[in-house]
Amino acid sequence: MKLADYKQSAARKICVYGDPKTGKTDLVAQLAEKKKLWWFDLDDGIKTIFSSPRIKQEWWDNIELFKIPDTQIMPIGARTMLKVIKGRPVDICHLHGAVACPMCKKDGLPSTTIDLSSFTNNDVLVIDSVTQLAQSAMNDIQYKSIVAEKYDDKPTWDDYFNQGRIMDRIFSTVQQANFNVVVISHTVMTEMEDGSKKIVPVGGTREFSSKFAKYFDDVVFCEIVNKRHNFSCSSTYKNSVISGSRANRELNKEKPNLLELF
Repeated sequence: MKLADYKQSAARKICVYGDPKTGKTDLVAQLAEKKKLWWFDLDDGIKTIFSSPRIKQEWWDNIELFKIPDTQIMPIGARTMLKVIKGRPVDICHLHGAVACPMCKKDGLPSTTIDLSSFTNNDVLVIDSVTQLAQSAMNDIQYKSIVAEKYDDKPTWDDYFNQGRIMDRIFSTVQQANFNVVVISHTVMTEMEDGSKKIVPVGGTREFSSKFAKYFDDVVFCEIVNKRHNFSCSSTYKNSVISGSRANRELNKEKPNLLELF
């Protein structure tokens, strides 16, 4: 195939990350002005939307919420996302956030269907947050020890390896997907291959996190500087921070909006 014959996908894969309370959820939720958001809330961050002066109530109908009550003894987040990301239609119960939940089916409780194969460019899969998803994967791997209350059973090398396999299965699918994805994550300082230390989005272990940005077209870093929220996807924003855009796009400094990246 000649490069001139190649047609780029319109789908965008975006990672928004930063420390807690730096405006990540608020920034992503503003997409609801124009996009249909299929929002997987693993760590109860959705509360931000209800109190934000930037999220208009008429946009709420554009957010399909999947409340995932992920905990150490109920690591449903990883289990659900592994099934959703396959791209087949799945029903997710409102009570447990589980796919094809037998208890809710038996009791006739409500569920919502999601089918990634039917997504258009108007649809966006939102995962909030990758930090909790990675923890959910580890909790699922160590489930037997956790239930048995063997708190001194530290994760082994094999456990971390399996966590990486789960995260790569989800995000390698995201990387090649023909639908829009926006994920929210937090920060970790890690050593890069060249020996430098940089702030990167959490994707699992520090080693996995050091390469996590490879799965995305745009990586947006969020921080508060001089009592003001700063958002950037410029590769030259700070030497100590991973951020950038494969399409060489940037956010408006005065009124940043992720719609600029679509």
